[in-house]
Amino acid sequence: MTPDTPRLSELRPGMEHLTFRVKVTKKVGVRKVKTYSGVEHSILEGEISDNTSSISFAVWNEKIDSFNNIEAGDSVEITDCFVTSFKGILQVNVGRDSEAKKIEA
Repeated sequence: MTPDTPRLSELRPGMEHLTFRVKVTKKVGVRKVKTYSGVEHSILEGEISDNTSSISFAVWNEKIDSFNNIEAGDSVEITDCFVTSFKGILQVNVGRDSEAKKIEA
């Protein structure tokens, strides 16, 4: 991590344009959700960790393909992601402007 990149333990809701080098500790299957306005989204969920903490992540819609070759135990670099709180739990979101790639640990 670079000095200006927060550690997972330092994350707060509303943080944006973040870059992390983390380990994927859990990868759960894709599920469909529908918004109150009827728009359907696909979400891949899981957990990432660094040497300070673990946190849930969600990969949205077209970015799910970027996780096809990434499995639990792999190290990844996630760029331009953002942090939300869902049901009181912090979550790193990989959205339309984000990128994710497997890296060497």
